[in-house]
Amino acid sequence: MREHPARDPFVPVVRCAADLLAVVPHTLGYWPADSLVLFAAGGGTAGACVRVDLPADPDDERFAEAFVTELAELVGHDALSDRVFAIVYAPGGPEAPVPPTAPVGPVLALVDEAARRAGRAVAARWVVAGSHWWPVEDPTDVRDVAGIQDSAVNAALVAAGSSYAAAPRLAMDHEYGALPAGTRRDVAREAVRWARSGQGGWHHLDRLAPTLAVWEDVLSGVRDAPADWLPAVLAHDDDLLGFLAAGLSDPVLADLLLAACATDDLTGVLAGAALWARLCAEELVGADVADDPTGPSCAPAPPGAAPVPPRPRAAGHGGGPGPGAVRVPAPDAGELIRLSRVLAGEWDEAPDWSRLDALYRVLQALGWLLDPARTAPEEPGVDPAAQGAVLAGVLVELAQLNRFRARGSHTAHFVRRATALVPGHPAALRVLRLADARPVPLWARDRATAWHC
Repeated sequence: MREHPARDPFVPVVRCAADLLAVVPHTLGYWPADSLVLFAAGGGTAGACVRVDLPADPDDERFAEAFVTELAELVGHDALSDRVFAIVYAPGGPEAPVPPTAPVGPVLALVDEAARRAGRAVAARWVVAGSHWWPVEDPTDVRDVAGIQDSAVNAALVAAGSSYAAAPRLAMDHEYGALPAGTRRDVAREAVRWARSGQGGWHHLDRLAPTLAVWEDVLSGVRDAPADWLPAVLAHDDDLLGFLAAGLSDPVLADLLLAACATDDLTGVLAGAALWARLCAEELVGADVADDPTGPSCAPAPPGAAPVPPRPRAAGHGGGPGPGAVRVPAPDAGELIRLSRVLAGEWDEAPDWSRLDALYRVLQALGWLLDPARTAPEEPGVDPAAQGAVLAGVLVELAQLNRFRARGSHTAHFVRRATALVPGHPAALRVLRLADARPVPLWARDRATAWHC
């Protein structure tokens, strides 16, 4: 007799349209509006969930071709899927008219063509407008959104601790919570002070190595306390948190931090950075270096730069605070190749998501502490422009992390916030170019190595 393993009764099983529609906001982190969502499936499991803005003019031939090409590429990245479900979320949120004022037929025609090019079947299509939803094939079968919210899958996901926000910005800016009410810290002032005292020397190897070692300790403490990650962050003093935030204004330091977290190999990343610095030194002989750095520097940090703080106490570092000095290893070409592949999204191994998730949480906390809306009344002496520049660096790193997670909407959101603070922010615009060149990193194409919320 064939034995079948018992199914875990607490694992949600999609049995109807309402169940599948309930999964979408939990996957995205918010209830979408004015959006087209494609939910891939295959092999008995859910796959990628792709959200894009509804096109303003789907009948424009030039736009339609580009739109279809991008959709087909995004859907095709999920190699295990064989079909997609299409959901149109009409503009207007809960007050959206039924039926929507804009026809959905032209948009769905583009979906059909994109699915055909990607070799996927369109399994079903729905429209969600305001407090109602219906299948495209039968517009008279209008149902209440409450049926989605009351579905068995939604109940199971909520019971498992999942939730979603009513609006995208709330979901993205507070994905892991918020500061406790009444929190009063002076991180913004310290961050601005560190930005000035750093003297533009963050990308110098003799400063990069100890700075990344400090980050390593902080992230180890956060990773080892997942349920109490925010107290673990706030346990550090304002000086250290300001130091961490200020350094992210340097794109080289920010990139190396990402790579060190993704690989969980600080020594290897520094070996790649050492060769990168040597190549930059040869390239920049006689060049004007007034612009943002293009790579690490072998030269000593400026003499006026404040020293890096001691490494904090953290799990795995034994006896307590120690000096930040870390030896820079010998240059290594293989490590530089790996470093470049990680940053480009072309690495074929699994990123260390536990360390990257710890970084995400620390960055969110720094973003809350630096938020001008929160700090301005309490810290009147902080230069708003300098504070905004530091916060922009934190937001760009969050955008990069979301690029690693293959979350395009989140990536674009943090880029928009950064460029609102610093118009034309070079590092923010670079994130968009990287995302455009490879919208889905190599590791995100395989469910075994992709990020899972």
